[in-house]
Amino acid sequence: MQWFDGHLDLAYIAQHGRDLCESPEHCGGTLQPATVTFSSLAAGGVTRAISTLFVRQSRDGVDGDYCFSNEAEAFRAAMRQVDMHQVWEAERRIAIAKDESPKTKDKDPLLRVALAIEGAACLRCVEDADLFAAAGVRMVSLAWAEGSKWAGGDQSGGDLTADGKALARHLDQLGIAHDVSHLSEQAFWSLLETASGPVVASHSNCRTLLPGARHPERHLSDAQINALAARPGSIIGINLFARFLIPPDELTRRRATCADVVQHLDHVAQLAGRRDFLALGSDMDSGFGADLLPVDLRGPQQLIHLSEALSAAGWSDAEVHQFANRWEELPGFGHV
Repeated sequence: MQWFDGHLDLAYIAQHGRDLCESPEHCGGTLQPATVTFSSLAAGGVTRAISTLFVRQSRDGVDGDYCFSNEAEAFRAAMRQVDMHQVWEAERRIAIAKDESPKTKDKDPLLRVALAIEGAACLRCVEDADLFAAAGVRMVSLAWAEGSKWAGGDQSGGDLTADGKALARHLDQLGIAHDVSHLSEQAFWSLLETASGPVVASHSNCRTLLPGARHPERHLSDAQINALAARPGSIIGINLFARFLIPPDELTRRRATCADVVQHLDHVAQLAGRRDFLALGSDMDSGFGADLLPVDLRGPQQLIHLSEALSAAGWSDAEVHQFANRWEELPGFGHV
């Protein structure tokens, strides 16, 4: 089976020292044990992905090429990540999808990617979105956990700002999808009112199934799930990070499994009355090691276990295939 993963932080992982051109066993870097490299993605059938440009503030001991202390540095940091993707493309490791470029053939081993901006701190002004769109960006979230000048984040709180509403409308004009993962709940509802284009949650799970979560707004409430389900073209991508799959008080007693992933997917489906807007947004070992993935889903090569678990839970072959490839149906992603 082929997979389209809606959330991979390839540049961020590489900036932690991982050589994505090596196998997970020999790739190095600080995020260990490792699982995502180009070879492991290919081995798991991940042929398409949304790859992020992610930058965050330098503070509390966090520092690196992805960090910034002002918006000019944030812009340069994101552009370095664009450059990284272009180098991988020149090496024929990936193909960056753009509106004018044809799809690569199915037999082509390249990983086809669309780029996404996670957090929007790299945008100095509304017009910067045009530069990133030309580089292949097809999705933008207006804030990460810490928030931005555009919107409140899931840890900071706060609403869309006036500038954030202007940016959302400009993204609509560019045909760029809106990602609500990491938005505060207040900003979520304001974005739904402001944006006319597609709205997705690229890598978010169910708040109801995570009582006691440290940052509950990182997860979708039932009301948010229902709102996305009611909006044409919306997608919810399931996150495989163990701490987003089982409640905090269970983490010390057991490991997350594929069954927990299925539980989140089925909760969304039961609320919505359908499964056709669910997708994979794995966030696989992005900022954590493979030991914080489900015990039976420790890398792309084990995605087959997820498809088997869905089938065992009563999903039809067609529903499993749609789940694995749902992102291709998002407007603007036809060239991925």
